[in-house]
Amino acid sequence: MQMIATIIIRIVALFYLYGAAVHVMNMLGLSGFDWSEAPFKWQLLDMIYLVLDIYVVTGFFLGWKSGYLAFYIAAFSQIVLYTIFRDWIIDVPADFALEQEQVGYLTTLVIFHCVTLFFVSLAFYRQKEKLLAT
Repeated sequence: MQMIATIIIRIVALFYLYGAAVHVMNMLGLSGFDWSEAPFKWQLLDMIYLVLDIYVVTGFFLGWKSGYLAFYIAAFSQIVLYTIFRDWIIDVPADFALEQEQVGYLTTLVIFHCVTLFFVSLAFYRQKEKLLAT
């Protein structure tokens, strides 16, 4: 069971590595818009989540407990952003208006974070259980 917990953590870390790459691509203007012209809130969120994503990846691969904290902060905050504050996220100048498909993608991200929260919590519980047994 411990091996499965480790595999889950590493898979989630790879997803967060992909997320970090997306933020870098946004910043470099490689994702369809000029980042320097993007709404400030998008720029700020890219920077915050780039740092969190990198911390999650590093923490998960190096076994840092703080990696779990960064993960929970990133996952819960994005769920809140893409549900409760969805209108705030998509309220941008016309040049940056999201297509309906892009708005729907926010729901996909909420589902992703809910699923990863479940699996990481399960893996964390299994790892904690092992530590207590030794």
